[in-house]
Amino acid sequence: MAEPASDRRATEEDVTRAQIYGLLAGLLAAPADASTLKSLAQLPGDESQLGQALGALSRVAAGARDTDVAREYHDLFIGVGRGELLPYASYYLTGFLNEKPLAKLRGRMAELGIERDPSVKEPEDHVAAVMDMMAG
Repeated sequence: MAEPASDRRATEEDVTRAQIYGLLAGLLAAPADASTLKSLAQLPGDESQLGQALGALSRVAAGARDTDVAREYHDLFIGVGRGELLPYASYYLTGFLNEKPLAKLRGRMAELGIERDPSVKEPEDHVAAVMDMMAG
């Protein structure tokens, strides 16, 4: 039988996974600013699939301008009236916002003792929030 997650120590793989989820959460929550792009440009890559993806992200970040990134983020997730993508699980699973998948997520969050930050206005099924929870 596997140990409960709270009774085991984090492995290097666990820490790396959490860091990747945290990185994705940040990039999906808001456009990368100049400082973030500079940090991303320093990411190391390697021959693994993840390493190749991080290397590609590093190369793109090195050549990106924060104003262009902000504009693209706006077009993708905000838009005029609506962005090109809706980053909510409920929408992709049901075609509507604030539906059963959000309720199920809220129930699971309660079971895990995860509370919504009252300052955050987005529903909990926003992909950035989900990645942030996974990082935790």
